[in-house]
Amino acid sequence: MGKNVVLIGMPGSGKSTVGKILSARLNFGFIDTDSLVKDAEGLSPRDIVSKHGLEYFLEAQERTVLGIDVQDHVIATGGSVIYGAEAMEHLKKGGTVIFLDTRYRDIEERQLPGRRLARRDGQDLLALYRERLPLYRKYADMTVDCTGKRADEIADEIFSLLNEKR
Repeated sequence: MGKNVVLIGMPGSGKSTVGKILSARLNFGFIDTDSLVKDAEGLSPRDIVSKHGLEYFLEAQERTVLGIDVQDHVIATGGSVIYGAEAMEHLKKGGTVIFLDTRYRDIEERQLPGRRLARRDGQDLLALYRERLPLYRKYADMTVDCTGKRADEIADEIFSLLNEKR
């Protein structure tokens, strides 16, 4: 097993919330790649997409992820990280990639009004979900079904899976 635990999934799947709980449980550091992108660019991911466009944001995200060089961290990624093959290979080399598989209905309910996701103009949330699902599955070393589970239960399940893998 690599030294890091990398969480992937749709926006609203709980990557940051679960990641913070899991990092405390593992006694690991915690990184949120959206925060790293914001620090590097001086704008939130939402504002980057609004001001510079989707392609610029995806490139900034990939640059940021490729710059991560840590061990013993839980890394909560932005939902669009799976579009960067080089970034995903970098993350996989450094750790175990876990897909937080969350039902579309739950994702839809968790979206805050006005939240801009990294998507093409005119693409609705369902189309984005359907586009990304195969990519999340492609890159995942493990998948956790998050249906009906609280964040602490998901973190406990990941903790158990990681211990079984050792």
